[in-house]
Amino acid sequence: MTLPESRRRSRPAPLPCLLALVMAAGCVVEDDALDPDALELDDDTPGSLTVEDADDEDPGPSEPADPHANDERVEGVVPGDLVEVEDGIVLPVPAPGEMIAIEVIYEDGQTATAALVHDVEGSVRIRHPDDHLVAIPEGTAAACAAKCSDNTYSYLFGAGIPAKWQSTLNWRYRDGGRPSGTKTAAIDGFKHGAGAVPSSRNSCSLADQVSATQSYKGETNVQPSPKVVNGALTCDEALLDDATNVVGWRSMTSNNLATTCTRGVSLGGGNFAITKMDMSFNKDKAWYFENAVPGGCSSAFSLRGVATHEFGHAYGLGHATQCNLTMSPAASPCSSANRQFGKGDVLGLRSLY
Repeated sequence: MTLPESRRRSRPAPLPCLLALVMAAGCVVEDDALDPDALELDDDTPGSLTVEDADDEDPGPSEPADPHANDERVEGVVPGDLVEVEDGIVLPVPAPGEMIAIEVIYEDGQTATAALVHDVEGSVRIRHPDDHLVAIPEGTAAACAAKCSDNTYSYLFGAGIPAKWQSTLNWRYRDGGRPSGTKTAAIDGFKHGAGAVPSSRNSCSLADQVSATQSYKGETNVQPSPKVVNGALTCDEALLDDATNVVGWRSMTSNNLATTCTRGVSLGGGNFAITKMDMSFNKDKAWYFENAVPGGCSSAFSLRGVATHEFGHAYGLGHATQCNLTMSPAASPCSSANRQFGKGDVLGLRSLY
């Protein structure tokens, strides 16, 4: 989707209008007075954890002092209209009481996360869960906390929305477009990523105290909902509305490694459920499917590492504030480090499950 300069979103400036042609008319305005109770957001929802080892004490999610400071209200839209939530990323307006999140991981290691929230009163807001992250200056990797001492984490839909699966995450694989390797190796790689959450697979010898469950249900011909339309990333509304959670391959934007779309719903009382997730991995990128980095690797990415990161989002985790955790907003070629969680990743999962 090619936007005229006047319609392109360049954050942090607010989006002046909805995209033309494929979107309904409407404007986005900054609103410092947004209702903090919209969608029953809870500003004081810390992660809670009781463990024997005091070193594993959960500090709660990393969140800004005012979790609603960067929310933007969207005027004059109805469910199904498309809204540009980040530069080159659009989302369909969900039904009242629902929310949609999109997370993108790029080839250069950068990421983007945005959510569109439609509260039961009819207010539609854009949320930017990553706005509180503190960038680690280039060349200062040594300043990053060690993977097994960094206890930071956040939630996918942003502060105050600890959304999670209320039942088993059942998912299927679509093999169409697989770029290399065998189907069996690809399925095993995705199973590795999906199984990381329920097992708390980590490199820190932390015990498994996560109650989440998942089940691979076989193959499907249904495509995953993350896709590209006229140059813009989006979540296909019809596919995000169906009952099949799909992991598969698509042609994505040139610098995109993988994208996860997630739908959530407010259950009332400060409780939120994730009801749907889909993942699209870029079929035009170089991947390796096994645990070990292949000899001579120069630009291929670990399917298992990226899948573990993406399934972390599918289960409700946002990005960590540091650079060594699996849920950190970064990815590197020829590295399998992300296939095992760090301390903050595990604490975040425990706070949800």
